[in-house]
Amino acid sequence: MRKIILSLLFVLSAVLVIACSADGANDEPNDSPDDDSTFVEYGVAGTIEEIESGENQEGIRIHVVGNENNGATYDNAWVTVSEDTVVYANEETNYEVLKTGDYVNVFFTGDVAESYPVQATARQINIIED
Repeated sequence: MRKIILSLLFVLSAVLVIACSADGANDEPNDSPDDDSTFVEYGVAGTIEEIESGENQEGIRIHVVGNENNGATYDNAWVTVSEDTVVYANEETNYEVLKTGDYVNVFFTGDVAESYPVQATARQINIIED
């Protein structure tokens, strides 16, 4: 008799564990974001203070300085800009339109050197008109 009761308790426990673990296992939340959507944060936003170009260097480097609480990750950065960088000034253009005094939002690609100011490569630059 004792073996039967223990066997029934074991089976009942197993059924209960399986039922509880299966409940909601395949449910997806209704408010989950799209798998394709991602939050994009710009690396630095501010005014171009300086532009460097070298004879042996492809592209340019810009020094961007902004406020600490402007929504960007960093407030000060040296940014490498190349032919691969997408630049927008009301429409897509190239990096040759960048000038000292422009206010820009810069999106980084690749690694960021965590010096101060940080050093990174631009994937995209948006020139913000007044």
